[in-house]
Amino acid sequence: MTPLLAYFGPETVLPATSIIATVVGVVLMMGKNSIRWCLGLAMTALGRKPKAQAPAPAPHFAPTAESRAADEVAGR
Repeated sequence: MTPLLAYFGPETVLPATSIIATVVGVVLMMGKNSIRWCLGLAMTALGRKPKAQAPAPAPHFAPTAESRAADEVAGR
């Protein structure tokens, strides 16, 4: 078997790195939810169950204007 002699110069590597950077940039622009979706898809494809997401925390504001005004007067 003859050994394969290959030269990976800038003219072959730069287009590949440009494609990879484009894909990573698009994923980062979409935000963390798209990354979680992709990881969940990969975990499902590998046969593993994705972790359940924790519920979002409750909002930190008063539900009505009156109680909000009372909180501001009381200095809370």
